[in-house]
Amino acid sequence: MAQRAAAVGRHDRRAWLATLSDPTSPFGAAQGALFDRMSMLPIGRYGEQGVAVGAPPDGGQVRRFGADAWLATVTLGYELTGFDRGLRTVDTSYVVARTPGGWRLGDIADPGAAQLWDLTPLTVLRSVSTLVVGNAPEPALRSYLAMADAAHSRVDSVWGMAVPAVVVAAKDAAGFVDQLDRSGDSGLDQVAAVTDGPLEPGHSASSDRVYLNPTVFGGLTDDGRRVVITHELTHVTVRATTTGPVPMWLSEGFADEVGYAAVALPPTTVAAPLLAQVRAGHGPRQLPADSDFDPARGVIGPVYNAAWLAVTRMKARYGELRVVDFYRAVAGGLATSGHASADSDQRAEHAFPAALGVSEQAFTADWLAYLASLSR
Repeated sequence: MAQRAAAVGRHDRRAWLATLSDPTSPFGAAQGALFDRMSMLPIGRYGEQGVAVGAPPDGGQVRRFGADAWLATVTLGYELTGFDRGLRTVDTSYVVARTPGGWRLGDIADPGAAQLWDLTPLTVLRSVSTLVVGNAPEPALRSYLAMADAAHSRVDSVWGMAVPAVVVAAKDAAGFVDQLDRSGDSGLDQVAAVTDGPLEPGHSASSDRVYLNPTVFGGLTDDGRRVVITHELTHVTVRATTTGPVPMWLSEGFADEVGYAAVALPPTTVAAPLLAQVRAGHGPRQLPADSDFDPARGVIGPVYNAAWLAVTRMKARYGELRVVDFYRAVAGGLATSGHASADSDQRAEHAFPAALGVSEQAFTADWLAYLASLSR
């Protein structure tokens, strides 16, 4: 594994293939193609983080590689230079075979979760602030790169900084589901994109990815795509510069506010599904709960509308800078008043008077009145 890591660092395809028991086998051909795709990415640190002996090889593997073949489950870590600030890891199981030249990798027993380099044929586009990776048509990937660069500037203007982002665009729904390492697509028909990555409590995110859902994202207008990409890149920057969770109404509403502010769409158009519910007497009675955003539980469009209009109202009342201050107070906890260890809803409750000078109850009442006025 150390030899393979060194081969990746040197872009040495021959050294990579030398770790295999038979570079001319179908496994060898697949590994050569894998190396070629990996070489297209700005991989910096790469290598094993741990190796464990797996289950005994099955009978077919023993017949192919000998009675002393064994399985190794390797935790591989990698980092994209210029974009990641920490390692992403994946567990891969190999058949290890004895050869006249020593131990070599004979086959893959379990590839583990899909990674960027598993998309084929792979295209990689890069700017200073964005890396776009995928097997969607290249013209589409180029448009996503331009949208992401514009979104980066928009996030920077609101948050005060923006971190580089990795956007992943699979050509079909199956690739999107694989990249998310999900067993199925339940609820994803309501989701245009997902920001995901390892996140430890008390630490900021260091290697997020924005995954575009080709089925939903591909059906949006150009303005819709701009809003979605800006929304997701807001998540990337906020997650990378804060250390605590916030209520989802604040997270999603803030990301929508940054996204929609870049396009000329009135609230009555964007939030039409929610306002129809309000007119029918079925509108919200309180700020959305985190569980309301679960697409597997029901229609989430009106919930996102409600969150967006909550942050829109907050911005209109108190200004963008104070909204950002409020978000940071909730996301980092409040160092004063003994609330730093409270859960996200409690931190938000305490941040309202501390950052905005109003109670959560008073703000909620004003927001509900605002919804009622928009629905008339």
